[in-house]
Amino acid sequence: MNRAYVAGLFNSSDRRFIYVTPLLDEVERVKEACPDLRFKDPKPIHGRKYYGLQALIEGRENIATTHELFKLLTQETREALLAANYTLVIDEVLTCCDLFDGLTKYDQDDLFDTGKVFVDAETRRLRWNHGTHGNYVGKFSHVKHLCDNGNLAVYAEGSKSKRVLVWQFPTEFLECFDEVYVLTYLFEGSAMRSYLEAEGVSLTLKAVSGDRERGYQLVAWDDCNEQQIKAKIKELVTIYEGKGNDIGIPKGREQPLSSSWLKRADAATLKKLRGNTVTFFKNHAKTPAGSNSWATFKDFRPKLKGEGYSGKGCWIPLNTKATNAFAHKKSMAYLANRFSLPILRNYFAGRGIDMDDDIYAISEMIQVLWRTAIRNDEPVMLYIPSKRMRHLFKLWLDTESSSELIEALHPGRKRLAA
Repeated sequence: MNRAYVAGLFNSSDRRFIYVTPLLDEVERVKEACPDLRFKDPKPIHGRKYYGLQALIEGRENIATTHELFKLLTQETREALLAANYTLVIDEVLTCCDLFDGLTKYDQDDLFDTGKVFVDAETRRLRWNHGTHGNYVGKFSHVKHLCDNGNLAVYAEGSKSKRVLVWQFPTEFLECFDEVYVLTYLFEGSAMRSYLEAEGVSLTLKAVSGDRERGYQLVAWDDCNEQQIKAKIKELVTIYEGKGNDIGIPKGREQPLSSSWLKRADAATLKKLRGNTVTFFKNHAKTPAGSNSWATFKDFRPKLKGEGYSGKGCWIPLNTKATNAFAHKKSMAYLANRFSLPILRNYFAGRGIDMDDDIYAISEMIQVLWRTAIRNDEPVMLYIPSKRMRHLFKLWLDTESSSELIEALHPGRKRLAA
């Protein structure tokens, strides 16, 4: 959903909004696109923007801010949010759950062995032991704050060697809002969906219908037909087919171009993939270097960059969303095979919730591909060597709606409420 239409989509005359977007640049775009809402973005107070956010909430202003700042909400702010009757609009899914790597194993053991922390048996959250360590100030003060704020949970706590800490965004903060809207695509594949379901949050899928002239409105998700826009994308996109894709054909149970596969790949394999990519841009796309783009896992960027696509502004991070900075790119090499983080997948599975790796992979790939000139209705050539990712992209193009896509991947599977 284009954030420029928020004012028209919602009845803003009697609502107060907090609009949360991934990038600071997008905050300015939101403010410009919705002048009637008079959005304000937090300014530093006492050297911290968070205090500025608190002040705007207490002043009951319409607020536009970033995901990262919003994720710093504390329990002290809850009362002000509850009293202000805000509607929350989240542009793109929020990172609600992630691996917490802010402690060494030694520090974890120290916290548990000295009784400073314990695990809530019902919620699996990590709690600070205020009974015996309530006045603690020291090395672990930040952990104490995170525990009190509800940000930490424990996965596989049964033994020290298997204990993993998970950072999470407490759903109590979402309960402070009159309504919460998440503006994204293929929400079912996101970790945010899995986390909210695990926390028992009620979800309803909607779609946006209409156009600039007639206006926009929310409709039932199953009533949304994407045939027209996908037909247009098919005309614009050329997917490379040739020997350069052989490297992405699985042998046995391996998953070529996944993060773990790239980590195990020898120098000759990486050299071949790099050479295939150079050949794609030079002999097939035939686009100038400034129009080339590529995406891969950050850790493998130095090993896979090559002639014709390693210049400034060519690499697009795999988690890129909500930006027009790459809209001039006429060709792309997507050198990745996406899977959700195994720790999160197992964490949710332990709570009876699945993460759909295929929907996750499609949604993440489309976000990156949509950064290119496709968004300007201009032709783009793609190199997607992973057989799995190429198949998923073609399947997405050939299905008329998200519900049809999910049914094609998982016939008869129960979906979110539409």
